[in-house]
Amino acid sequence: MVTKSKKLLINNPLLKFLSLFILSISLSILFESYLYTHRMMEFASSQKSLVAFVLGTTLISLIVYLTNRKANIKFLYSFARLLNIIAPIEILVLILLFFCVIREYISISSFSAYSFDLIISDTIILWSVYIISLNVRCNKDTIKSRFISIKIVNSFISKSNKNTLNKKISFIFIVTALIQFIFIYVSMILFYAHSIYALIKAIYLSIASFICYAYIYKKIEEKVDYIEYIDRNIKDIEKGDLEHELDVIGNDELSSIAQSINNISDGLDKALESQLKGERTKTELITNVSHDLKTPLTSIISYIDILKNNELDEQTTKTYIDILDKKAAKLKTLVEDIFEASKISSGDIELHFEKTDIKELLIQSIVELDDKIEASNLDFIIDTPDFPVFSNIDGKRMFRVFDNLITNITKYSLPNTRVYIDVYTNYGYVFISMKNISNHKLNISPNELLERFVRGDVSRNTNGSGLGLSIARNLVEMQDGSLDLDIDGDLFKVTLKFELLNDGVQLEECSNI
Repeated sequence: MVTKSKKLLINNPLLKFLSLFILSISLSILFESYLYTHRMMEFASSQKSLVAFVLGTTLISLIVYLTNRKANIKFLYSFARLLNIIAPIEILVLILLFFCVIREYISISSFSAYSFDLIISDTIILWSVYIISLNVRCNKDTIKSRFISIKIVNSFISKSNKNTLNKKISFIFIVTALIQFIFIYVSMILFYAHSIYALIKAIYLSIASFICYAYIYKKIEEKVDYIEYIDRNIKDIEKGDLEHELDVIGNDELSSIAQSINNISDGLDKALESQLKGERTKTELITNVSHDLKTPLTSIISYIDILKNNELDEQTTKTYIDILDKKAAKLKTLVEDIFEASKISSGDIELHFEKTDIKELLIQSIVELDDKIEASNLDFIIDTPDFPVFSNIDGKRMFRVFDNLITNITKYSLPNTRVYIDVYTNYGYVFISMKNISNHKLNISPNELLERFVRGDVSRNTNGSGLGLSIARNLVEMQDGSLDLDIDGDLFKVTLKFELLNDGVQLEECSNI
């Protein structure tokens, strides 16, 4: 029986909470009794019995609390841990100061003895002090890291020897705090006769404002640190480290600047890569041009030397002259291609746009190249609409595009295979598709094949400059069209796309075939 009673009276969380609650109220009443003893001696003297009762209650509550001080009031401890997560120590102190200010204003405006509002205010202040002390005791290991002021002081000390923006802001912060303290102190002297009381008030209000300033300064410092971080990393980028990427923190103007710097860095990296690729292309261009010019020139020089230094019969002489004619024609074509590619690249070319039936222009091109098609042993299967297909293009330049593409087909297609050329319209555009089977293994990407002086025939045994596709693509793009390549195994497909001009003719929309 005694043991059960002991368990109920010792280390009981409920008794601990009740004793704390009664103790805080009784201490508040005693505190108000002490103040009124000085203010209203007669009233206080008449309330001696009340004071004695409250004093006795205080002693009993204190004894009960000490008996149960080791008990764990779960909801208070949980609340203390929550404060550890969400609120720095300075914020808790600021809240306590706020309650003190409220209490002071109630005291000034209240003239009744043992004011209920004052007792409640005192009780709240006591509970605030208890919860803050509980919070500190429950989180001893992390308490130092929760002081914003300590972080600010450490930051200021670490940057005091550096000419940084943070140092200047810290200096402004300190000067502002001092000026504010002086201003508050002077203002308090005007309201209070005692300078000590005015000083206490000034310190009190300055501490409250300092906590607010500290929080604002911390936020500004984080942004300034981020600015300095961006500045340091920009210097790395200036030194050539284009792959260096900034951390994008937050979602404000600074993070937008960091993202823009990353984009600029990526753009510079791509531009540098493109420049290096251009340099490699120039080197390859010179090599390829030298090879393509050297081969016919060497043959021409050799045959001319034979004709000059040997007496040949008429038939042999005629044969050699025919060979010279072909070599010269090849050389002439190569030079013309190089000249045209150069003009297109520099933009030094005039286009004459006019409404043109692109279907008829394609058929005309095929007819013009009939000899090459017959000699290639290829079966051309052509499918075009039954109506005119108009587009705004340069007919002369477009004829050159068709000539280049069809000539490529006759040169590089596998003999005795079919070639499909289709013209169709779809959603306001005209498409021209050319498909053939390559005679050579295509170990090359479509983008590489569209570069100048690049051939699908890597051995370069076929006649050609490697400029046909490049010239065709550039001419098409200059006419606001597009040229796309698709390579699937040995299947080679070119697709041209132009905007369709519809002059009231009802065109049947069809799918891509």
